[in-house]
Amino acid sequence: MDQWEQYLFEAHSEETLRSWARRLRLFRFFRAFGGHAGDGDSLDVAYRIRSFEEFEDLMAHLGVSLERYATRPPQPEPGVAYPADIFSTFPSLIPGTSWVRQPGHTVVSEQRSFIWCDLDRVTISLFEGFEVTEATVMGAEAIERPLSSVTLQRIDPPRDTKNYICPRYYPDYFM
Repeated sequence: MDQWEQYLFEAHSEETLRSWARRLRLFRFFRAFGGHAGDGDSLDVAYRIRSFEEFEDLMAHLGVSLERYATRPPQPEPGVAYPADIFSTFPSLIPGTSWVRQPGHTVVSEQRSFIWCDLDRVTISLFEGFEVTEATVMGAEAIERPLSSVTLQRIDPPRDTKNYICPRYYPDYFM
């Protein structure tokens, strides 16, 4: 087993990852970059969006309410260091909108999720701390039910990296 495979299968066996790949139709297992990245494993699905209206429709379909501001809320100034308690008071806004807050940590199909919208994509992630568990996979299966009728273009893998267990990098996992 090479160094990459040792890392890939460190938390979950190859058999487990193959099983999850076959069970999940939309979500992909992401093995954290690790090291100094400070990231964790997750299950992710991403969709291309051409307009904010498409994003709004998707959120409505998933039952996620969006928080809108009547005026631009205070935002951190580039180059200024803020204590954590002050920085956390600044809302993260969706780029290109007139002050719509990122959904961030939310609930979809009774599952704790994390949703982030960029100018051209939306990503839905599930994780338990820094890990993916069987419960996380079951949560993704629950979210896949309403996502099955979404007509937006899915981005597979959500980011172009072999850290995703997806048909592009691990085609035999999906047979």
